Amino acid sequence: MEIKLIERDSIRVAHVLSTDAPIKTRQDALDVMMGHGHGNLTGIAVEEACLHPDFFQLKTGLAGELLQMFVNYRQKIAIIGNFSKYTSSSLRDFIVESNRGKQVFFVSCIDEAIRYLSHS
Repeated sequence: MEIKLIERDSIRVAHVLSTDAPIKTRQDALDVMMGHGHGNLTGIAVEEACLHPDFFQLKTGLAGELLQMFVNYRQKIAIIGNFSKYTSSSLRDFIVESNRGKQVFFVSCIDEAIRYLSHS
């Protein structure tokens, strides 16, 4: 797993740039949350390519299962990517609702991720 620590002022974000295999299981999500080696994080930013394609098929339940773990551990997460390619209206609605919350965000770039993670 390739993770870059980004520090700006008092903001600390672990940016997951790549993984050995796509994140698909609860253990994979725990590895992302706990395996970065950095404490006192503002949040974690994960590139879309690091997630298994099933994550973006809401009917699989994978997104709900993995994101609920981040919520339960009170760890903010931003998923970085271009989500316009997904045609599911349910997924689009899920993204909009997530971005209205305070813990899970879908964004287009790392700067936007840092902004969402630091202000929510």
